[in-house]
Amino acid sequence: MSTPDLTDPVFIAKVIDFIIFAIAIVYIFQKFLKPQLVAVQEAQNKAVADADAYRRSCAEAVETAQRDLEQAGKDSQRMESTADAQAKRMVADEIAEAGERAKRVVDHAAGELERERFRVRRELLEETVDRAHAQAREEVQRGLTPARQRALVERMLTDLERSRV
Repeated sequence: MSTPDLTDPVFIAKVIDFIIFAIAIVYIFQKFLKPQLVAVQEAQNKAVADADAYRRSCAEAVETAQRDLEQAGKDSQRMESTADAQAKRMVADEIAEAGERAKRVVDHAAGELERERFRVRRELLEETVDRAHAQAREEVQRGLTPARQRALVERMLTDLERSRV
């Protein structure tokens, strides 16, 4: 390229067109494309930030869930041991109560047995007394004569008189 070619009006028009075209592209880029690119970049940054925040919240939720799970395990063990102890205590209480109830039943049965023995003894005594009385009456009726009856009455009167004096 030579200097005369640089002064050629077509060349100068092409350079001017190129400069105008470059200015137009820079202007369009600055006016329209750059804000859109910035907006897209900010949207991407926001999406990344949101995704990171969501990831952190999910990580915190997982940690919280793990802590809750561990606490639930501890709680279940505590509940199980408490229930086991309570069941043992209830069994011991029931056994003690059953023992007391059995003792009361045995005591009551012993009392009933003693009352029944007393009743049978009394009936036996009454029966024996009735038989003895009947047998004594028979013997008295067989062996009591009027003379003997008079002697008994006199002896009784004499004993009564002596006891009064």
